[in-house]
Amino acid sequence: MEKYYDNIIIPVDFGDRTEMLVNQAYSLAELMNTGLTLVHVNNTRSSVAYNKNKSNASFTKDDDNTETKLRRLAGLYSNKFNIQVQYVILEGEVHEVITKFAEENRVRLIVMGKSGKTHGEEVAIGKNTAQIIRMATCPVITINQHIKETFSKILLPLDLSKQIRQKINIAIMFSRYYGATVKIISIINHDNFNQEKDIKSKLAKTKDFMIENNVACTTDVVYNFDKTHLTAERILNYSKETRCDMIMIMTQQEKNWKHTFIGSTASQIIKNSVVPVMTITPYQDNFKHI
Repeated sequence: MEKYYDNIIIPVDFGDRTEMLVNQAYSLAELMNTGLTLVHVNNTRSSVAYNKNKSNASFTKDDDNTETKLRRLAGLYSNKFNIQVQYVILEGEVHEVITKFAEENRVRLIVMGKSGKTHGEEVAIGKNTAQIIRMATCPVITINQHIKETFSKILLPLDLSKQIRQKINIAIMFSRYYGATVKIISIINHDNFNQEKDIKSKLAKTKDFMIENNVACTTDVVYNFDKTHLTAERILNYSKETRCDMIMIMTQQEKNWKHTFIGSTASQIIKNSVVPVMTITPYQDNFKHI
């Protein structure tokens, strides 16, 4: 267990997006001074299973042994990055065994594609990705199109009608890793327009708190009175206009933390964001290990 402890893990299926995910995970590992572990799940019914759309780090046609493939892939990236890349093969339902492994090994991050696959075109959030985000005791970073080597701007959309303390604390931790500016926005629409003054006041206090904790921070209010535009669209447009490198969002949660679910706004952001999205499940103790 010790060799996997405190690592960033990447679920892999040897698909053509594997290299992109590992490259992104390595950039994060450098910033966070931690290791990498490739995780493959043997489950033919699931989306993280071997397929023949190979990555750029390809294998011979006769190389049919999963462990051999994974060992060679780990070796290739160990040589490329000049670090020890670990690997592990798990058995069972993808989301269950990956989240269990992550919890048992105090994993820092899970880095994966939005569909849970590393091959083909990703057009929706896959079942495994959604389940892993819902169940993980660590943040999950989903990658869509582009990798980022640096994270100088992190976009943090906040619903100020809800508890935000934990999200702010996590944003502070990650901004320190990356030396990033945290750009906090709150959406004002027909439903909360009567709270505009209170929202702006809370934004100002939040900014002061961030600055007191030595984090560069900006705040902004985004108005959305056009019902044809979803909140997610406004957030994604703001991210693009301000050239943010990452969007940080938090899943919704009922009283029983096991019933966490991904809301529609979060789902749309994960699905359509060009930049990496970090999703955080609230009220978990593992963040002290990040």
